Parts: sequence; structure tokens; C-alpha cells
Amino acid sequence: MTLKTGASIAVLAIALGITPAMAQTTTEQKPTAQKPAATTDVAKTPVAGQIVTQDSNSLLARDLIGLAVFSPDKLKIGTINDLILSKDGKSVEGFVIGVGGFLGIGEKAVALKMDRLQISNTAEGAVQLTMDAKKEELANAPAFKSKREMDNEKRAAETPRTTPTRPSTGQ
Repeated sequence: MTLKTGASIAVLAIALGITPAMAQTTTEQKPTAQKPAATTDVAKTPVAGQIVTQDSNSLLARDLIGLAVFSPDKLKIGTINDLILSKDGKSVEGFVIGVGGFLGIGEKAVALKMDRLQISNTAEGAVQLTMDAKKEELANAPAFKSKREMDNEKRAAETPRTTPTRPSTGQ
């Protein structure tokens, strides 16, 4: 620590009313009783359209993303990678499931409408996802392409490619 930095810290400590003895407190000191911070008597008012608590009949996206989806015969099909929302954000149109591969390598994304997914709870209360498809069906289905992926492919196709020329060897 330079002298200038040390002096700045000392000035800051003095301005905050911290003495060197206070700055070097240890956890062995007994906590002192403090009054809770003063609260206002004014109740907070929710804004229009605000959801203050989650309804027991609703799910958060994070509750679905990463969950395994099983076939009716209890075999794992894949995991939910994403949800597809309507452009106005008012409905969930579908889900993207990753199938195949190992630990995410070689996995293919397949998107399906939400009505293909059955959401239930286990006896322990955990969310359980099933669908009436087999892993092989989804592995043989076309891969899902997001708008971003399609835009990137379009830009790549529009970019002119130049063929590198080889220098002549003079023979």
C-alpha cells in the first residue's frame, strides 16, 4: 500500500468516525443489542399488473429449464433447454428439448408445442415432465433453429468469399 493510499484510507476512516481500534475488531466481541432500522408506517402499494407472490398453480421458467423429460415408459428423452414465447410475450408457444449426445456434446435441439408436454408433480412434490414421444422419434426429427441462428446463417451466406491465391513458385 502506498503512503498516498494509506493516507486516503485513514482520512476516510476518520470521516466515518472509525478509530483504529474499531477498525481492528475481532469476532470474539459480544454483539451489542441494536434497535431495528426504523420502518415507515406507510404500506407499500403494488403497481398495476404486479405479481407479488407466485400462485401455487404456476411455474417459473427456471423450474422447467434443465429438467429431464421422460417418455410414458419412464425413459429419459432429453432436457428442456429453452422456452419459446410469443412475440408479445403473453404466451409460451413451445419448448426446446435437447436430445442425443453425451453431456451436451452432440446434442440436437428439437422444438415442440407446449401441448405436447405433460407437467405433473411427483409424490414428493417435484415437477415431473413427460411427453408422448420416444427419444428415437426426436433424434430423427429436424433440428430447431432459432431466429438468431437463421440470421447468422443468412449473413454468412451473403458475405462474399474470396479464394486465396497461391504464390507462384516460378517454375
